[in-house]
This record gives sequence, C-alpha cells and structure tokens, in this order.
Amino acid sequence: MYELSDMHEKCRQCGFDYARIDCERWNKNSARRAMCPVCVCTRHEEHQWQNGTSQLVKRTESFGFGAYRLVPPGGFSGYNAFHSIPSADMIEQIKDLLLNKGWKGYLTLWDVAANRARLVAGTPLQKFDHQEKSE
Repeated sequence: MYELSDMHEKCRQCGFDYARIDCERWNKNSARRAMCPVCVCTRHEEHQWQNGTSQLVKRTESFGFGAYRLVPPGGFSGYNAFHSIPSADMIEQIKDLLLNKGWKGYLTLWDVAANRARLVAGTPLQKFDHQEKSE
C-alpha cells in the first residue's frame, strides 16, 4: 500500500504539496509528468529501460500561468492548464461558466508581481459545496 506522500511531490513553482503525477510505459520507453493543478508548473521526463535500469533521455520543465477545472452541470471534468498568459476574453468566459452558468470548478492565475497563484473564481475540489439528499 502506498502512502499519499509516495504519490505526489511539492510544486517547484508555487509550493503546492500535491502535484499530479502521470506515468506511462511502452516497450522499453517510459514517461513521467508532474503537473501542479494550481499554477501548472510541469516537469516531463522520458526514460529508456535496459536490463531493469532506466536511463534519463529527456527532461523539460515549464513555468505555469494558472489552471482551471470546469465541471458542467451533471458532467465530468478534467484539469486544464495555461502555458502562456490567457486572454481577457478567455478568463471572462471561464468566470461566466463558474459564476453564472451553474458550472463547478475553479480558475487560478499566476500573479507575477506576488510570485504566487491566485484563486480568481470557483472553489477547488468543491470542498465547501454540500448536496442535499432528497428523501
């Protein structure tokens, strides 16, 4: 059994404790991506495997500009990332879905001056939303 501390790592941009880690393997190659769901700092590594040992082939790390998660009414969601500064129109469209159209999720943007991510709209993980049970 794995501990939560074995399944995450601290973001190197904003310090958030639970960066998402995705791994995949095909034949003698594998890849690992760690992405922060708050600021979207992303690190990608590719490895080749020989005799049970991996050799790092490529490593990249990119700065993040914020993230959003949109859950349509009655639907499923995924995280989305800004790898460049989003346009004002894009920000307003996401805010409209979250604040006026009944979508759940959140929008964060990287504040360069403060050197941190800021929550612009919504609630991460909807931890304060309660659904009434009907009987």
